[in-house]
Amino acid sequence: MDLVELLQQAQRLTNETKMDTEMPGVERTMSQVLQATQELHSRVTQTGTNDLQAHILLGSKGVDLPRLTQKLETLSARQSFEPLDPVTDTDVQGYLKNERENAILSVIEETNRSIFECVNRQKWRCVYAEWGEDKEALLNALVGPSQQDFPGVQRQMVPTSMADEPTPFTRMTAIQQLYAKHITAYNESVIQGTQHPKLVSTLSKLAADSFDDPQVSEMWSVLEFMSAVSQVTRSNDPIKNRQSPEFVQQARTYLELRYKTYMNRVIEKNLALARRGGIPDVYHLVSSYVAVTFQKPQSLYGLLDVNNGRPLWPLVYYSLRSGDMGAAIRYLKESGTCPDLVKLMTLQKMGSNDTSTAKLEGQLKLEYSSNMNDCTDSYKRAVFVIMLACDTHDSHGELLSSIDDFLWIQLSTLRVEGKRDYNNDQLTYSDLQMLILEKYGENYFNAREKAPLYFQVLTLTGQFESALEFLARTEINRPHAVHMAIALNELAMLGSPRSISEPLLSSESNDPKPMKRLNLVRLAIMYAKCFEQTDTEQALQYYYLLRDFKCEDGINALLSCASDLIVENCDAKMLELVFGVEDEHNSFRRSGGIIEKFHTADCDKYLLADMVGDELSKRSNYESAIALFFIAGQLEKVVRLVCSLLSQVVHQPAREGSIRERLGVITARLDTALVERKKDVDPHLIVTYTMLAQLMEFFDHYHAGASGLAAEIVTQNHIIPTSPLEVDECVINLKYMGPEVIKVLPDVLLASMNIVYEEYVNIRGTTGSGSVYGDDSKSDNKDSVLAHLRGRAKALTNLAACVSYRMPATTNQRLVQLEILMH
Repeated sequence: MDLVELLQQAQRLTNETKMDTEMPGVERTMSQVLQATQELHSRVTQTGTNDLQAHILLGSKGVDLPRLTQKLETLSARQSFEPLDPVTDTDVQGYLKNERENAILSVIEETNRSIFECVNRQKWRCVYAEWGEDKEALLNALVGPSQQDFPGVQRQMVPTSMADEPTPFTRMTAIQQLYAKHITAYNESVIQGTQHPKLVSTLSKLAADSFDDPQVSEMWSVLEFMSAVSQVTRSNDPIKNRQSPEFVQQARTYLELRYKTYMNRVIEKNLALARRGGIPDVYHLVSSYVAVTFQKPQSLYGLLDVNNGRPLWPLVYYSLRSGDMGAAIRYLKESGTCPDLVKLMTLQKMGSNDTSTAKLEGQLKLEYSSNMNDCTDSYKRAVFVIMLACDTHDSHGELLSSIDDFLWIQLSTLRVEGKRDYNNDQLTYSDLQMLILEKYGENYFNAREKAPLYFQVLTLTGQFESALEFLARTEINRPHAVHMAIALNELAMLGSPRSISEPLLSSESNDPKPMKRLNLVRLAIMYAKCFEQTDTEQALQYYYLLRDFKCEDGINALLSCASDLIVENCDAKMLELVFGVEDEHNSFRRSGGIIEKFHTADCDKYLLADMVGDELSKRSNYESAIALFFIAGQLEKVVRLVCSLLSQVVHQPAREGSIRERLGVITARLDTALVERKKDVDPHLIVTYTMLAQLMEFFDHYHAGASGLAAEIVTQNHIIPTSPLEVDECVINLKYMGPEVIKVLPDVLLASMNIVYEEYVNIRGTTGSGSVYGDDSKSDNKDSVLAHLRGRAKALTNLAACVSYRMPATTNQRLVQLEILMH
């Protein structure tokens, strides 16, 4: 190609690329084209190919990307998710705006959090489900090899053996079984009327001998000691009985005995320092204990008086702490100090409450208020506070080494409500109880970890019910709490609410604060429900302890609990266990059974069986109710239920295992019972039952194909007319029967009409004798027989129209249809 051809070709290309628009052509040199190409390349490589593709894509869809970018840049998330600017108190508009935006933000935040939690739960649920499927697949894969896979391997069978006396399955723990054994023995002694020890003493001895738990044994010992109060009257309310000074003194005595035991242990560990000697009295015990306790010189700092080389007031204090006021008087007399205090101690020991005692006590209180505020001897202050029952706000922290010491000082400074001196701030029994239960409470005593300690504090302050309710909260202590409550109730020392439907712990308006009442019935039922299915006899033993409680309807709590137990587990085994075995000669008598042991004026097995039968009938468990009514001897209730059931199934064909077949057994037993006790049942009910029994036999023949026997039954009972003239008589007879018979009447009419129609078809299709109404009938008698059958059919339709019962539409339609077919 020469240059001329190349020029022509370039001109032709130029002409082809020219556009019709009037835009001027751009002429660029090669250097300018190269420079523009380099600028475009640098711009594309800087923004990236992704941005370029995004520009191209959005531009093809009509989106102005630069303008959209400017709009996005103007958006600010500050108004939605950043903290709001504070506003002044007077800016109402700003305040309302901030509140509105705060509400919106809180809703958004709460929604986000809930969505996140929901998604998280759903995630873990799916994870756990997948893990479960994987574990199931792995376990299913762990199949033992077969003998064919390993023919050379001989399997070795491991011999198994059963115990000679296998124990049955039980839900009771070993501790519960020990308790139940003693409860059973106690109930037997009560039923037989023999002499029996206090239940609280028996169970306390059981805890000490059989339970390897010193804390449980100590709880029982505290309860036993506090319940050993002589002046307890069963006629009065236990809550009011417990407000007497005897309970305060009993708690003090227990703490004093326990402290003497503690002092003996300290002395036995330091016999060389104690030098006790051989006289076993409190005087020498305290002297030896003080010698051991105050052996170091720094321990005597602040103590004022000395007696025989030992500090005086610790001797007096520990004598009172041990419960021996005589020893305290002896120490004071030997030292010759405070003769007025010695005189007051002597009068209080003698139990004198005359005016001279009150006058002397007043003088000592004045002396205490004027001289004891700056006393450095804490033991001396404590002795005066205990003897004068004053300055109850003094905590005596220097002397308290345990909760027993605190409780003993509080009990020692109590004053009876009636004898309270209102001129001074004195502590009463109710104040102390409120201090322990409400002010300090469970958190102060760390009751969750130190349950026995908190139980003892409540028990020693006379709050048995609150202590037992607290103990019953934990499963490990619930058996002890239940039996402690039972033991106190047998002593008439447990405060119970008026109604057994009250909560576990409640109070009444006239009760002294903060005393509570414990619902023993609810507690015992809650405890026995755990094992009543496996250990029914033991559960009934616990229910027998509730025989003195009455339900709101006046029913014995024992009967109510036993009834609920049988209703929930009503089978032949349970009935035999509770009511015994049925007598062969009398179906209404049963011998044996647990409930016979608990026979009282308000509880016997016949009354219980009647209650259970009524409850089962309310729950539509009619067959079990019938069995219970047979046991209770309530023959009329049996007949009513049998009639109700027969009216529902009497028209059905007999099938093996059906309720109709079971009712056949019941009716046979009922017929035998009615022979002897027919007078105990309403005659109208007897008529209804007899008719249903006949109809049951009628349908048996009808379904078996014995039409003649079936027709004979209804004809003899005059329930179905044989001619239109008998319709009125049948209507009158039906009025004397119960609604159960009327309920079955549509099926009886249909069956009877089918029998008549079948007879009609057979006779009309024969030329000779084909009727049951005469073997010598000839062809000339055939029309009269057919007319008689048509009359019977007409009588059936007339009866269906005359009975005051709304027949089903299908029944009337079928009756009329068959009658028409016979014409």
